[in-house]
Amino acid sequence: MKVGPSRLATIVAAALSLAGCSVWHFDFGRAHVVADAGAADVAAAERALRHRHWPEAVARAEQAVTRDGSDGARRALLGTAYLRAGRFRSAAQAFDDALALRQADGATALHLVLAQIASGQHDAAQATLSRYAALIPAADRGLALALAGAPGQGVEVLMAAMRVPGVDARTRQNLALALALAGEWPDAFFLVGLDLPPAKARERILGWMRFARPHGAADQVAALLKITPAIDPGQPEALALHRADSVTVAAY
Repeated sequence: MKVGPSRLATIVAAALSLAGCSVWHFDFGRAHVVADAGAADVAAAERALRHRHWPEAVARAEQAVTRDGSDGARRALLGTAYLRAGRFRSAAQAFDDALALRQADGATALHLVLAQIASGQHDAAQATLSRYAALIPAADRGLALALAGAPGQGVEVLMAAMRVPGVDARTRQNLALALALAGEWPDAFFLVGLDLPPAKARERILGWMRFARPHGAADQVAALLKITPAIDPGQPEALALHRADSVTVAAY
């Protein structure tokens, strides 16, 4: 889809006073879990995440879930540990379980989407984005759509977000990347140039040209989140969530 002059004028009017060029930011901060017999495992997992000790984070989060598999917050913590360790299929399962056990929130839903994209489940990721559209901020949802194989839809979501008062530079840069993934390189370069001098803008676009041609399903998400993909043996069977018929499960 081509962005016409009038639409770009709308973008420029909303964007010229903004600074910064961050593409995506995620908060992998502390999960709030009620203290109990497994609180030490939860605290140890969170501490390991802060110190980037991914194997330890996974081991302690798995232990916390073993102690109480019905706690959605612990499942979300386990998903975060798997995600940071580059175990994307296990992360998708853990985040999906978390959404089945507690009230849905945008952060967990978005993390599920990223894990699904990184494990090659693009249709599932698009379905998740549709289901939780009201909870996931447009700046993140638009870029996630582009990464999940629907760049045109992602551009539309981000174009609408650019018209909202108070739009930030991250939204603009996410739109630029979505445009690049849609093959609209001149428009992407134009937007990048609003934040960077010409030489740096060209450097970023060249990087995105490589980014747009991933060798594997996990490459783009791993690059954005600075995660190293790992061999994933799957979540231990002992941690499987046995869902009752009455439990609402995140749709794929």
